[in-house]
Amino acid sequence: MKKVGKLKPVHFFFKEYKMYLNFNKMKNVAKLFLISLIFIAHNINSQAITNVKTLLVENQYGNARLIITPNSYDMKAKKPTKSSGVYGLLVCYRYKGVQKALHQDLTYDFAKKGEKELFLGMSAKKSNISVGKVLFYRRDLVSANKYPKKSDCFK
Repeated sequence: MKKVGKLKPVHFFFKEYKMYLNFNKMKNVAKLFLISLIFIAHNINSQAITNVKTLLVENQYGNARLIITPNSYDMKAKKPTKSSGVYGLLVCYRYKGVQKALHQDLTYDFAKKGEKELFLGMSAKKSNISVGKVLFYRRDLVSANKYPKKSDCFK
């Protein structure tokens, strides 16, 4: 009789099969990780807001609100990852004939909601408000002493 070779016990076969299954799971997890990493990297570097549009509207109760939404993007610029201090807005307006100015940080609302809703006055109606100048700027690209000032509205 010729010896063919050592036969593997059955339990050893199942161990190898389990290792094979675990290896496939690890391959799938690695693929998923790489795909998500590429997606995240693409979104981080995909765009930055360069301009906004504003719309004065009345809500269901008749109160005026200024809605600010991103209007144009720089597709080659890096998208900010901060939740504050990136996008700034200066609004110059008149409320019941009185000149007013409002500074606002838009970063958090743009990142979370895609728009910012501003309340320009308590119980303000569209007929009581006239928006003059709206100045959008990147706070992270401009030094603090060059931010637009509220006093610029009253010149």
